[in-house]
Amino acid sequence: MESVALVARRKKLIAGIVSGALAVTVLVVTLAYWRSLSRQKKVLVPPPPVPSDVNQQLSGYSFTRSDEGRQIFTVHAARTVAFKQGGATVLEDVYVEVFGKTGDRRDVMRTRRCEYNQRSGDLFSAGTVQIELNAPSNDQARSGSEQQRSVMLETSKLYFRQQGSLVMSEEPVQYRIGPISGSARGLSYATREGWLELKQDISADLRMKGGTESQPPVHLTAARARYDKEKSEVSLAGPVNISHGEQRVVAGSGIVSLDNRNRITRAVFQDGARALDSSAAAHLEGGAQTMRGEFDPASEELRTVVAEGSVQFESQRPGSTSRLEAQRVDVNFAGAHPEAQNGTASGNVKLEIESASTGVATPPLRPAPGNSAVEKKQLTADGLRFSFQSHGQSLQNAETAGPGKLVVSPSDAKVGTRVITAGQFLMAFNGRNQMENLRGLSGTRIVFQPPKNAPPGSMAQESSAEHLEAGFDTALQTMRTVRQWGNFQFREGDRQGTADLASYDAETESVILTGHPELKDPDMRTRAERVVVDLRDDSAEGIGKVQSTHLRSTAGATSVLADRVVAKRKNQTVHYEGNVRAWRGTDVIESAALDVYRNERRLSSGYQVRTSHLQAASLVAENSAAGAGKHETRPVTIRADRLEYFDQGRKASYRGNVNLQTEDTTLDADRVDAYFSGTPGEDATELERAIAEGHVRVTQPARRASGNHGEYYAKDGRILLTGGPPTLYDADKGFTTGQRLTFYIRDDKLEVDGGDESPTLSKHRIAQ
Repeated sequence: MESVALVARRKKLIAGIVSGALAVTVLVVTLAYWRSLSRQKKVLVPPPPVPSDVNQQLSGYSFTRSDEGRQIFTVHAARTVAFKQGGATVLEDVYVEVFGKTGDRRDVMRTRRCEYNQRSGDLFSAGTVQIELNAPSNDQARSGSEQQRSVMLETSKLYFRQQGSLVMSEEPVQYRIGPISGSARGLSYATREGWLELKQDISADLRMKGGTESQPPVHLTAARARYDKEKSEVSLAGPVNISHGEQRVVAGSGIVSLDNRNRITRAVFQDGARALDSSAAAHLEGGAQTMRGEFDPASEELRTVVAEGSVQFESQRPGSTSRLEAQRVDVNFAGAHPEAQNGTASGNVKLEIESASTGVATPPLRPAPGNSAVEKKQLTADGLRFSFQSHGQSLQNAETAGPGKLVVSPSDAKVGTRVITAGQFLMAFNGRNQMENLRGLSGTRIVFQPPKNAPPGSMAQESSAEHLEAGFDTALQTMRTVRQWGNFQFREGDRQGTADLASYDAETESVILTGHPELKDPDMRTRAERVVVDLRDDSAEGIGKVQSTHLRSTAGATSVLADRVVAKRKNQTVHYEGNVRAWRGTDVIESAALDVYRNERRLSSGYQVRTSHLQAASLVAENSAAGAGKHETRPVTIRADRLEYFDQGRKASYRGNVNLQTEDTTLDADRVDAYFSGTPGEDATELERAIAEGHVRVTQPARRASGNHGEYYAKDGRILLTGGPPTLYDADKGFTTGQRLTFYIRDDKLEVDGGDESPTLSKHRIAQ
């Protein structure tokens, strides 16, 4: 935003120069002495001619010209001399008072000697001519009444050509008014048409109010100046050049408008006006097709500056460059020493700021193109309103007049471009023209583009809300934080999010969602008290009262409750921890932590886990009419140190201290693989069988069995033990063993297979 402040500074410079230097031109062109003659058909009339054959000398000559009883001018001369040979009359010690056609003006011209040619009617003074415009009358001097400022001019070889009513000189012209002094070469004044022209080499110097002698004056030069009395206008032909130390304004031409007291009301620089200011600390440059200043004629103080047509300003400071483009820029001023108060920019407004990051020992005056350590910000809008700090040189606030777009290109190559849009932007600045705060209203949107080195297929991340507020690091001029609230929505490809409030932190490159946050994609939906989206590794974390639903599964949707969840899109993993409870239909998993591998359709827990399922239980006789077609189930619970579940094959692998419990039977082993029934896409599943390995133990109220390998079949409640060899202990019958031992958990049936050495099958019922 520094370029907007530059507009103010340039306009302040123009104000001082215009209000002084152009006033000099005004002084010259307001030669009231010539103005009084502008409507006269007759030239200044010398004394009556003397006889043609006589030379005559007279003393104490005075002549007055009147119109309808009003004095127009009076000529005083100490002596006149008439010459026969040349037909000329010489006036010496001449003093002329000009009162104007209406008698309301007093200008005075003094010269040592002038000649009047009776034949041509021309008047010529070869020596020095002094002219005082707006000279006070004796009555005014005595009363001290306010009047127009006096202008002192001095030239020589002054001609009055009766043909064309022109007053001309080709000699140097010197002039002075208050603190302004200047010079020109040659003048022409048309007394009848009412215009005056300073022909060439226009120059003026102005000492600023409150300045010291050591300070350079404001200096103005122009090729030519012309005053039109009918239009009350002064035209400056270029090149027009105004300078004050290292500050400079140039233009192809200029126009100054005056009131009826010859006070400046407007100054216009056109045909490509440019302003420049160079120093060791900064380089400022700007231009427009036209620059216009509006003045208070009573105080001659600048009030408004307007730049129009392809307005461009640029400010280069160590470590930063700012540029402003618009079709029109208006700045309002106030005070005796005009200071910028506020202003507007309109028409395709574009503001660019390039800021170098810290860590550079001696930052260049202008960041090198392509420097990766430079952050770029570009604001575009149809219009911009702004105000200034109390000293008038630094921005205080700015706001777009309608929708705006801000593009932030970070200096860090690992961070992508951010594109921010809003129905209106409000900006606040510090005393160094650095943006501190940005607010967006009426529908805001942020697009986080992937960095250039992002993997192929990386997608942009978008967020929208009714309101936005961004904070900037003034040292780095980088966006530090962003807050969006009011119907916040987030989108990245097929991932979406909603919340009441979202906060972006640049240091961690993360977005924090609060107020009923929710993230969802085609596979998963998550709610939590707070959700943190990490933009660097494309992950999301839910914290507090996590509720998730995994939608795409061959066994149906899975719901999860936890204290915390972390989902990573890169490898499609989801990690839950803290009081985890997951369920799908009647299957339930409880653990301290749970991992979901979405691509593999796999669940995993490396902590103590407890699962609950249903299993078939054929308790009614198959040929019973009452139980015909009836399907009953019984719960089964499995505990283990670790769990792996695969959708493919409906298999759950339990490892470490596995404990399976169903009805009044408990099975313990080192490892258990459980297989479930069910049609893909259905939520209802049942435990069909379980294969146990390592230190298998089966416990019932009245018996216990053991082996190295065990198989449990849920439908008929059958357990097959092998290895060890397997043994069964009954409280009433004692021990039974063999190579294969099969018993049923719902009755007392037992089958023992002794192998090749004992081929007979032993079957018996154990009494209760």
